This record gives sequence, structure tokens and C-alpha cells, in this order.
Amino acid sequence: MRENGRIVFDKPVSQPIIMKRALKIIAAVTAVALLAVSCGVVSFTGRKQMLLFSDSEIMALSDESYAEFTKTATVSADVASTRELKEVGNKMVSALESYLKANGQSSVLSGLKWEFMLVNSAEVNAFCMPSGKIVFYEGILKYADKPDYIAVVMGHEMAHAIARHGNERMSQQSVMNLLGSAASEVIGNKKGAVAQNLFNIGFGIGSQAGVLLPYSRKHEYEADKIGMYIMDIAGYDVNAAPAFWKKMTDGKTSSQSDFLSTHPSDAKRIAALEEAIRTKPELK
Repeated sequence: MRENGRIVFDKPVSQPIIMKRALKIIAAVTAVALLAVSCGVVSFTGRKQMLLFSDSEIMALSDESYAEFTKTATVSADVASTRELKEVGNKMVSALESYLKANGQSSVLSGLKWEFMLVNSAEVNAFCMPSGKIVFYEGILKYADKPDYIAVVMGHEMAHAIARHGNERMSQQSVMNLLGSAASEVIGNKKGAVAQNLFNIGFGIGSQAGVLLPYSRKHEYEADKIGMYIMDIAGYDVNAAPAFWKKMTDGKTSSQSDFLSTHPSDAKRIAALEEAIRTKPELK
């Protein structure tokens, strides 16, 4: 029962019942771990990932979101920049499609409908919907001021789509929500530090340092790597990738804050990209 907003326990719950409920959560986490290594494999990197949603579900949601975005976004009147953006994008898509077809991986592009849009905004930003709709803001062209640099951003955003990062993030969040509901049952039926520690491990340290946050950075590093591969396939200078991120870091302004908050361009990231270039396989 509750008194003044606090949970008051009428009687203690037996330890066996508590442990049984805790074990259910552990079993659920184990099941999640098994799913994570069996549901999908990222093209180019071979990383195993958990994908709980179908491509059709993701594409439908993506298209709805994109339609809502286009209702309020103002299309750029800069004809030359729009043309250059689309030329780079189409060149990269064509090269990627040819490469995947030649290597028997055409299914990687299943459901993707590539489109390229330049938005009239000074904001330094770019993003890609899971369905392949790529949006650049005019502000980012201050830094992506030549085809190779445009290809860096384009490849990175394309990589998020072909690696199914949107699906993976949704899958992770769904599992965390499910486990959160299960854990609340234990918390609601047991007093003391043991229950609180269980919650902290699962959703403090676990969800922040071990489950969700690293995936975000992992996705960024993976998108860097795959994007660089796509650049290479399309004939762009892969060394432009670390150069672009260094340029972004050196010229950091308040208008970049949103983009850099989701695309951190620190020394470790740049070093990882340089190492990926150094060890890059021949892509044919």
C-alpha cells in the first residue's frame, strides 16, 4: 500500500520469492544476450546485432517521420549545392549497389529508398532516416565544402541505414523497457539495499555504461568505418574522413553543438578512423 506517496510494506516477502523474481530477470537478460548474437550481422564489419523489428515496420515508421519533417522543413533554394549533394549521393548509392550485388549482398539494401534533401538552415547538421532519406542542413556545407567532405558525411549517414542502427536502437530500448517492468516488481516487493543495488546494477551502471550508451558511440564508430568503405568504393579520398572531423573540431561553434553531441569528433574517434583507413581491406 502507499502512504503519502511512499510504498509501505504490510509484511516482508520471503527470500525464496524474491530470488525467484530476480532469477526471472536474470533469465530475461540471458535471453537478450542470446538474441544479440543471433538476430543479425552488420554488413562490412560482421558485428552481430539484435534486431527485433522487421524492415517493413521500421521503413513504415521512418516514412511517417520523414513526411512529418518535410511539412515544416524549408527546402534550400541553393540550386548548385543541392545539385552537388545529389550528385555525390547518387554516385555513392550506385557504387554501393554495384559492390553489394557483385558480392551477393543485395539484400542489405532491402527496403531502402534513397533520397537527398538540402534544408534551408544555418544549423550544422545532417541525418539519415532508416529508410534511406538523407537530409543535410546548409550550415554543414561550411565544413563539407568539397565533394570529398560531402562524401564523408554522406557515407556516414548511409552507413547508419545499411547497418540497421535505427532498428537496433529501437530493439535495445524495447528490451530495456521490458526488463524495467520486470525489475519494478522486485523493487515493489522488497525493502532494503539489495533491491536498490539490483536496480542500480541493471539500470544505473548496466543501462548507462554497459547496454545503451556504448552502443551509441559504437554506432558512430561503425558508421565512420562503413562510410569510409563506401567512399572508397565510390572513388572518393578516404583520407578526407579524418580531415573533415578535425576540421569540425577545430572550427567548433555553438551552431555545431547538436551535431557534435550526436557525432562526437574527439581525438579517439579520429584515431580510430585513421586506424580503420590504415587497415582497410581491398574492396572489389
